[in-house]
Amino acid sequence: MDMATNALRGQGITLSFGGIDVLKGLDVEFRAGEITGLIGPNGAGKTSLFNCLTGAYRPQKGSITYAGGSLDGLPPAARASRGIVRSFQHVALSPDLSVLENVMIGVARNHHAGWLHSFLPTGRGRAEMAEMRAAAMGALSELGLAKAADKLPSELPPGMLRLVEIARAIVGRPAVLLLDEPAAGLNNSETRDLMHSLRKLASPELVMVVVEHDMDLVMSICDRIYVLNFGAFVACGTPAEVRADEDVVRIYLGSDDD
Repeated sequence: MDMATNALRGQGITLSFGGIDVLKGLDVEFRAGEITGLIGPNGAGKTSLFNCLTGAYRPQKGSITYAGGSLDGLPPAARASRGIVRSFQHVALSPDLSVLENVMIGVARNHHAGWLHSFLPTGRGRAEMAEMRAAAMGALSELGLAKAADKLPSELPPGMLRLVEIARAIVGRPAVLLLDEPAAGLNNSETRDLMHSLRKLASPELVMVVVEHDMDLVMSICDRIYVLNFGAFVACGTPAEVRADEDVVRIYLGSDDD
């Protein structure tokens, strides 16, 4: 597979609120088969870019495509149906549902029988519910969470809750996975587990983009990194190239003289 063919691309993405430019004509390419990092200080525009890519925001200028097809004007649900999914900075699991049931919600976009069939004792409903449960268990197993399937979110530590959120995102086998600060609030051990899980998820067919402040995580797992500051890219390259970039050191990473 040509990684560039199945890329998620933005050209000239411009977003402003109240006359303030949040994103300034961004050109970006996230390729299948790579883990791409998106870093920058708070307020740099990282989440705003995610919101544009997923349809939550509509940029005033620019275009967004996936695999050559335009996404412009499509709402979030339509983009999700095309396999573009995201996680959020704050874990948003239903406290009254089990881990398995929370992950099953993520496969709803592939649901065809309808909710009435799913909850009535019909053959069609039972078959689809079984498929959804099997898919959810597969996603949990992929992240090492199978033993937690019947637990409630309140019974799990923060690191496992983050992985449950990711399991819900991947259960429908997305084409594009956008992760917004997946390591937020995790300790060192939980972050290492997360890094291991993200490496396992990487595949030639998947576009994976990670917004993150944990530099060890970004530098360890990402193939390429974009650095955003005040709505504009100041650098893009491999972790080694970004680490050596003087503007990045000055703006974001800090220097030994600071």
